[in-house]
Amino acid sequence: MNAGPTASPSERGAALLAVLAMVVLLAGFATAGLSRLKAAGDRISSAQAQAEAQLLASTGVTMAVSIISRLKAQSRNNLAVIQEPLTFDLPGGKVTARFRDGGNCFNLNSLARPPATTSTGETPAAARPQDFARLLTASGIPMMEATSISRATANRLAQTGQLWADPTEWAAIPGVTAQHWALAGPLLCALPSRETAALNINSLTPDKAPLLAAMGLGADEARRAIAARPAAGWSSASDFMGSSGSRTEEAGGAAEQLGTSTRWMTLAIEVKTAKIRIARDLLIDTLEQPAAVVSSRWRAVEEAS
Repeated sequence: MNAGPTASPSERGAALLAVLAMVVLLAGFATAGLSRLKAAGDRISSAQAQAEAQLLASTGVTMAVSIISRLKAQSRNNLAVIQEPLTFDLPGGKVTARFRDGGNCFNLNSLARPPATTSTGETPAAARPQDFARLLTASGIPMMEATSISRATANRLAQTGQLWADPTEWAAIPGVTAQHWALAGPLLCALPSRETAALNINSLTPDKAPLLAAMGLGADEARRAIAARPAAGWSSASDFMGSSGSRTEEAGGAAEQLGTSTRWMTLAIEVKTAKIRIARDLLIDTLEQPAAVVSSRWRAVEEAS
């Protein structure tokens, strides 16, 4: 009986190569599958760490906001009380909370007119373009540029009819440059209100003197008065006006826009766990009882080198 055909050496070599190629291909598929599985696992782990850190942040916000009224009361005579960072050691990580005065700024939304109604008709905005122009001039912007920019800002707010959510929207106004933002940007805010922000004379710093210039006070006099603030703070706006060398009637009723406390507070929350660091910035309305969070955003945290 004859044996079947025998494969030639070349045919056997080709078959071996085919088998090896299949093995390599399957190994590649396996490696790719393991990589995707690992990546999916990493994403799940990262998402879980993020969720846990955000939960800690929410807990920190609740704890900080619950004591803000007490801190504000104590800070009337000692500003450092509310500026001291609060640390909460919670299961799973550490939360640091820092309050800052969020109302010592020019509220750009105060340049926006309230919507007209059948009963009130057209009503003026709380702040005038010339008020804003005085601030811009006091911050170092040439008067002609300040006047043009302030009118353009008021016009833009009138055209859209919407409140701005962030002061950086001002940078899109025609004529506003990076230099303008560097000079005036730190003085601006976009509060969720068309009202002017009442300035807290006990937390104003000399670099915020242009805010008083917007009210008609002399910037130099305002700086001197701020620098001469009593250790326990001023008990009234009238005391401050006397220190600035200005009389209320000469300052166009500026005393009505000054106070010894703050409605708007900012709260910066930072969370550090074994796996992640995150931060959250909030704006708090302390006029509400209890105090209410009116805006919030998450931000990245730079890792220490």
